[in-house]
Amino acid sequence: MKITINNYIKNYLKCQKFNIERRKAPGLLHPVEAPSGPFQLIGIGYTDPFPITPQGNKYALAITDYSTKWVIAIPLPNQTAQTTAEALYEHYICIYGVPMRIFSDQDSHFNNELMGAFTQLLSCHHIKSTPYHPQTIGTIERFNTTFERQLAKVTDQQNNDWDIHLKSITFAYNIGQHATTKFSPY
Repeated sequence: MKITINNYIKNYLKCQKFNIERRKAPGLLHPVEAPSGPFQLIGIGYTDPFPITPQGNKYALAITDYSTKWVIAIPLPNQTAQTTAEALYEHYICIYGVPMRIFSDQDSHFNNELMGAFTQLLSCHHIKSTPYHPQTIGTIERFNTTFERQLAKVTDQQNNDWDIHLKSITFAYNIGQHATTKFSPY
């Protein structure tokens, strides 16, 4: 009986017309080429929103070097393209130089005209991850998970002073031995 019903549904004209597969076919995987040295490939990503702090911060932008696993985390009030570009310039590029490649997800704060012009001006290639597939930028996602867990241990009851602890948590992460490299990024 089940086979008969399935055959009827498969051959029914309206089912054929309206039961259309709406997913895109999976594409080919394109691995990100490993960097040959530090500060050549960085990943950037935002944490989920936190309670707004007295300083007006709600998000943290994490910048990770793919070679050394060095992390920089910046508390920010919003996730706009302008805020993102300014933070990347002030907290990374002016200190470590221009990376050859920047890897990010496809959220609007990274995938926009300003970031396109910014990376073009710097002669830096912007690589965007697969949409809706956070594993693609696993290095950033891993730090964000670690950061959020550590933050929960040190913040006040309202969790509104998280930005005060951001530097110390990032420092602790950077001096620890990384599972992949077996070295501290520090």
